[in-house]
Parts: sequence; C-alpha cells; structure tokens
Amino acid sequence: MVYLVTGATSGIGKQIAEDLLKGGNEVVLNYGKNEQQAKVVEKEFESKSYKFLLFKADISDEKQVKEMFALVKKKYGKLNGLVNNAGTNVDEFVETCKLNNYMKVVNTNFIGKMICSKYAIPLLKNQENACIVNIASSLGVRPDTECSAYCCSASAIITLTQCLAMELAEYNIRVNCVSPAFTPTPLSLAGWTKEEIAAKEKRNPRHRLGKTQDMSNAVLFLLSDKADYINGENLKVNGGGILKK
Repeated sequence: MVYLVTGATSGIGKQIAEDLLKGGNEVVLNYGKNEQQAKVVEKEFESKSYKFLLFKADISDEKQVKEMFALVKKKYGKLNGLVNNAGTNVDEFVETCKLNNYMKVVNTNFIGKMICSKYAIPLLKNQENACIVNIASSLGVRPDTECSAYCCSASAIITLTQCLAMELAEYNIRVNCVSPAFTPTPLSLAGWTKEEIAAKEKRNPRHRLGKTQDMSNAVLFLLSDKADYINGENLKVNGGGILKK
C-alpha cells in the first residue's frame, strides 16, 4: 500500500507515518519548512530500512502540491490513502489579530487539506481500500478563546470531510476525520506553562493527556479495511475530556 502523510516529520504526523511504515507500507513524507527536522527523520527512518519518499511542499501552495502528487504518480502510479495532518497555529484574539497570521492558519489547516485532497483523488480512484483521513481538532467541536482561526479551520475540516465523503463514495473512496484533544507535540506545547498542562491533565476523565500514539491508532483504524463501512465521520479522541465543562 502507498500512503501520503502531510506534516510527517514531527508530532502526530511522524507517529502516523512511522506506524504505517512499520506495517510494511510505502509512505510519502511531506514536510513544509523545517529542513533540519526532516533530515533527522530521514536518517532515523533510513536506519530502520523503511520504504519512504521525503518531499518538501507548502500544502497551502497549489503549485507545490500539484508537483508533489505528480511525483507520487510517476513513482507509484497510485495512492491508497492520504492523511491530511499538517497544521499550524497563531494564538491571537480577533480584536487584535494580524490578518496575515489569521490567513496563514486557515490556509494551512483548512485550504491545504482541500488542495491535497483535490490532487490525491485521481490517484485514489478505485484503488484497494482507498481513503482520506483529515486531522482536525476537538476545538472544531468545542471552541475556546484566543484561537478562533484554529477553531474555525478545524470546524471547516470536519465539514469538508463530510462533503468529500458524499462526493467520493461513488469512486469507492472513504473520507473520515480524527479530532485530537490537546496532545503534547512541538506545535501544541508552544505557549503553555507546565502548570497549565498539568491542570489539563488533571481535568481529563482519564487523568492524562493524549499521546501521539493514541491519535495514530485512530487514524490507522480508519485507514484499515476494518473501517470499511465508516464514512464521513469525525472520531473525537480526547479521553472524554470534551464532555466536561
């Protein structure tokens, strides 16, 4: 099987990519800017003899995304699954936000997933167990303050998932979504104190925070044939934390 994972050199994306590689799949690892991190992951994965292709592309740039999928077509001729994981965030209140920051979050988190889906569809059509899994956020279901761009883009991702599920069913392509709760990664940890993180952990009914492995487990299930009759769903992975006020 051939999969493409965006934002695959850090955090949840790296975990998903490695779990797919461990399963004997070939994976295209997309990354955006961090060359140093990409080289570290490349060296790590090469040492484990994984079959992968590393590709740098800004997913909010249609030209770069088109080039990425052209390479996938040339090398593999197909795609079995796309994991739209790449994302970013800038914490700002609407009243004082910089519009370029707001648009950066929306363009990467939402528009980027739409663009990647657009160019993945021709390669996914009528492939074995073809599917797309979008990574959104619990904040798309239960928003918070100082992050409206992130919340709104997450909500849009969930709706995009439903739209794509209806559009692509005739091609035997399933589309689902995973909405993680707060999961410690280099991106999510920025701006939080140890005390605030400890408080989050205490409030959760499971008395712990999400792990990248928790999120990867959910994604791999949705990618598998065990989820063959699951389509257009948003799987909320949060330990029950979203149930609490």
